[in-house]
Amino acid sequence: MKRDSTADRPARLRDRLREETAAAILSAAEESFAADGLQARMESIAGRAGVAVGTVYNHFEDREALLAELVRSRRAALLRRLDAAVAGEGPFAEVLRRFLAALFGHWTEHWRFMGILVQAQLLGKPPRPGSGPPSILQEVNARAARVVARGLAEGALRPGDGELQAAVLVGMARGALLHDLEANRPAPLAERLEQVVALFLGGAGSAP
Repeated sequence: MKRDSTADRPARLRDRLREETAAAILSAAEESFAADGLQARMESIAGRAGVAVGTVYNHFEDREALLAELVRSRRAALLRRLDAAVAGEGPFAEVLRRFLAALFGHWTEHWRFMGILVQAQLLGKPPRPGSGPPSILQEVNARAARVVARGLAEGALRPGDGELQAAVLVGMARGALLHDLEANRPAPLAERLEQVVALFLGGAGSAP
């Protein structure tokens, strides 16, 4: 048993090295795409990653495959953060803030790359019926619906269409992110979070 474990060690080390190299290439690709646009050269990506360009091609068939994996990876990371935020205990207002903090936090960390994707219409574009998995916007809406369901159950939100309320919440957050993109800088996370919370819970209209 011990011999088998020792024999497996080189394979595990190779797998871990391959994973670490792929992660480094993805990080370098994000920087390159953010700086140079979606036509960034593979040589530039390799240079940022500190590897030979052949190593990049060993991991990814071409630039399109690399971009697709980068989008998939960052999408999965966002959804994990949102799932963790929504799954936690606490009253509705706390869960709402956690949800928005996860959303805005991810944007702040990746905003230059996300901005490139938004401009290229690679984010938020719903798929044709039956053409594939849900869009990232649909995935975020589904998690927002879980937040809204808590608010409805607690009586913190007016009774109504939960799916619509979730879409409004995500629409407000998305509008704030697009506003920051136009300004070419992300707003301070805490400030933007509280602005959206106030708009969602209080509405934009002045009191009569």
